[in-house]
Amino acid sequence: MSDSKKTLIEKAKTNSRIESDLSLQKDRFKTLEREERRLRDLKERIAGLKNALSMDAENSFKPVVSRISLRTLNGWWQGIRLRKGRDVGFEKGMGVIFKGGVVGRISEVGRKSSEVQLLTHPNFRIAARFVGDDRPVTFQGNGILPGGKAQGLVMDVPQDLFASREKPLTLTTSSLGANFPEGIPIGKVFGLEGGEDGLFKIGQVALNEELGSILEVTVLTPASEFQSQ
Repeated sequence: MSDSKKTLIEKAKTNSRIESDLSLQKDRFKTLEREERRLRDLKERIAGLKNALSMDAENSFKPVVSRISLRTLNGWWQGIRLRKGRDVGFEKGMGVIFKGGVVGRISEVGRKSSEVQLLTHPNFRIAARFVGDDRPVTFQGNGILPGGKAQGLVMDVPQDLFASREKPLTLTTSSLGANFPEGIPIGKVFGLEGGEDGLFKIGQVALNEELGSILEVTVLTPASEFQSQ
């Protein structure tokens, strides 16, 4: 009550600035928390990929990183071109991955460039398995859904497996696929239906959303080739 009107106005302004600063600090703290969770998840995914690459001594791979040099609009979900080729040991059929999982496989190789067939391409097929189940299934590319969501199909799924939105199945590569080590993520399956033959199920595979914006990939070159050089 002893403060003047002018003093009270100044104190109110000061309190307002303090409250505004506290609000900004809270928002910044929440942003840092989200970034920390994102980096932790990325670290775990990369560690998982590294373990998969060196898990089997007989089928170990030497990862070679390459930038993407071309991705055309009319073939966005069909293929990409890399800036490396035979000059670093790339060969047709080699598997290609990124931090989120499978990208595709090399389909053509030049001296200093390579073409990659993406896993969304209808001609892309690979042996796969579900996490927690050793039985092999088949993955095939299936283009994109309306809205640009990449998808694939999983076939030859045993009848006793079930998937739902609440309990999806995680599809990964199988050791039966010679171009990929076991355990590389492919996508999620949120539902399965009975196959036409009545023996196996089939389902859509939701692929990693980052596939549409990757700028760099890793090519899996058999380690034995590097050891012999």
